[in-house]
Amino acid sequence: MILRNPFLLKGYLDPDHFCDRGKETTALIGAITNGRSVTLISLRRMGKTGLIHHAFSMLKQEYDCVYVDILPTSNLAEFATAFGKAVLNQLESPYEKSIKQLMGIFRKFTPNLVIDPMTGQPSFEINVKTDKESESTLEDIFNYLKKRKKRVVIAIDEFQQVAEYPEKRTEALLRSHIQMLNHVEFIFSGSRKHLLTQMFTQASRPFYQSTELLFMDRIDKVAYSTFVQKHFTKHQKKVKPDKLETIFEWTRLHTFYVQLFCHKLFMQPEKEMTHEVLLRTIQDILAENETYYYGYKNLLTEQQWNLLKAIAHEKSISKINQKDFLNKYDLSASSVQRSIKALEERELIVQEPEGYRVYDVFFGLWMSIRF
Repeated sequence: MILRNPFLLKGYLDPDHFCDRGKETTALIGAITNGRSVTLISLRRMGKTGLIHHAFSMLKQEYDCVYVDILPTSNLAEFATAFGKAVLNQLESPYEKSIKQLMGIFRKFTPNLVIDPMTGQPSFEINVKTDKESESTLEDIFNYLKKRKKRVVIAIDEFQQVAEYPEKRTEALLRSHIQMLNHVEFIFSGSRKHLLTQMFTQASRPFYQSTELLFMDRIDKVAYSTFVQKHFTKHQKKVKPDKLETIFEWTRLHTFYVQLFCHKLFMQPEKEMTHEVLLRTIQDILAENETYYYGYKNLLTEQQWNLLKAIAHEKSISKINQKDFLNKYDLSASSVQRSIKALEERELIVQEPEGYRVYDVFFGLWMSIRF
């Protein structure tokens, strides 16, 4: 029998494989069931998607649930395509009967029924190319949602993308449709805090104060300890509390990196996770990603790389222009100012309350070891 690794790196399985988030789950479900949409904000890979699907698992008896990730989209046509496909494929059965019913609803376009050549499964396909097609497609999709009898919750992940579309009216267009849906709630989630916050808190923006804001931080250390211990113990493996402290230190309690480390650690043959086993695990992870990490060096200027290296060694630095920091790593104040902006735009560093740090936790650890 193949043993399933309990530390998932993608997707959502069930509550038993989902760690904590009790406060956030309660807030999310409470808002939705009381007719209020939510803006969910956190760093990338902190577990937003898992939280959304965890909430969906509790809402699905009373709600139809739709999830769409728009990170790959770059304009209104691509949004309309992704949004339309998600709504139809997650709310309708892609069979001939549904096609005929949909033709009676949609005035501007008719979705195509396609068969996946690999799986043989049918699905709806939409192909939007022009602005005119985008607006008409969205109008039909929102009219379709308006006519549905069952309540619906739709999660649009990385929603800040729409603010960067060349069609500057996109926010206003979407808001004009969404505000007319009485029985559909939305979860607008994203990882670029400043962009997403501006969209919902600036009085000049169409979505101003239209949702509840929910900020998602790290999982409580005690809750994560209980979760990790439970799954190792269940499979006759042992992780002592001091070893858990080491894991949380190396991963900075960032959800994805905790999951990745524990996933790899679980694969080790030993029954007791000693410090030597932990070291072997982190060395394996860093070695697997070394080519990827070295690739960053070719993308950055010498000044940017040196600043990134300095931040990695400090783990986090609050006063980036402090004389002691600049002298210690032979940096100039002028180059630091230019480099900070470039590194933030590339999402190689992130600013948190305690200071700047390397965004990718294991990349930062690798840099501090190698350089």
